[in-house]
Amino acid sequence: MNYAYLNLDNIFLSLDELRSIIHGSEKEYYYGVALYEGDQRVAYKSGAIKKTGKVLAISTDVKDVVETLRGRCYSVDIDVPMREYKNYAKTVYGEVVSSIKTSKKCEKLDLIVTEGIIIAGERKAEKHTESILSHSKRPYSQSGTLNPEIGRIMVNLSESLREVYDPFVGTGTILIESRWLGLRCIGSDIDLDMIAKSLANLRHFNYECEVFQADAKNLPVRKVEAIVTDPPYGRSFSPKGLKELYREFFYQASEIVDGKLVFTTDFKFDWRDDLKSAGFKGVKIHTIYEHKSLSRAIYVVTK
Repeated sequence: MNYAYLNLDNIFLSLDELRSIIHGSEKEYYYGVALYEGDQRVAYKSGAIKKTGKVLAISTDVKDVVETLRGRCYSVDIDVPMREYKNYAKTVYGEVVSSIKTSKKCEKLDLIVTEGIIIAGERKAEKHTESILSHSKRPYSQSGTLNPEIGRIMVNLSESLREVYDPFVGTGTILIESRWLGLRCIGSDIDLDMIAKSLANLRHFNYECEVFQADAKNLPVRKVEAIVTDPPYGRSFSPKGLKELYREFFYQASEIVDGKLVFTTDFKFDWRDDLKSAGFKGVKIHTIYEHKSLSRAIYVVTK
């Protein structure tokens, strides 16, 4: 059994990202922590999951945990997602540390105390914050540009195994994250200036993707596994023009996508009826607060 320590600021989004990466459901859930089977290194490719690893012990009694770990060598971290267990966690930490050898040279041991449960696990992976930070430092960006962390989450939510298509490529966030995750990346945009900027950003990281000019209301692509995109939703469009753009794009996407459509928009818009009219059936929405003038809604849509 493995554990995933989730982002407490958006637990449900983290949990959905985990499910998407492992292509299944968690076995058990305690506040802030999911127990699952499969890849122990899920956190490495995640945008929201903080760390993952192998469960060594799980119990309501610290003595059981101590007995399992006694005599081993670890570098110990403790997490307490629920405040009411802070004092109890100090006791747990003290008893565990006194029963093992501790050294920064040894494997990382995560102690997580939540809902009265103690989970002890050997860490196997952490979120790769270095690449996320690196991808944010690109030659071209602009106001409202999707940040790499959200882009990575969105690509993972698509559950794509082979390829991702972004028909509103902008400065290339989705393509960059797709390529980093090892997927074939395809992008288009009606704006030649955006295409040039996205290609420059891709070259900066030595990533190769297929990028071409196309109108999202008349896509030249026949079939793709997944569409992941960040369509415009700013002041450059009138409400009527924006609604027309989205509606036509949804119909186009419904025709060409085999798997999921994942897109982000301003949370104040509700596209559920338009998606259903275009032939999509399942719609799940996550909201992410970015700053006082923008909260994004991530739509995960299936046919």
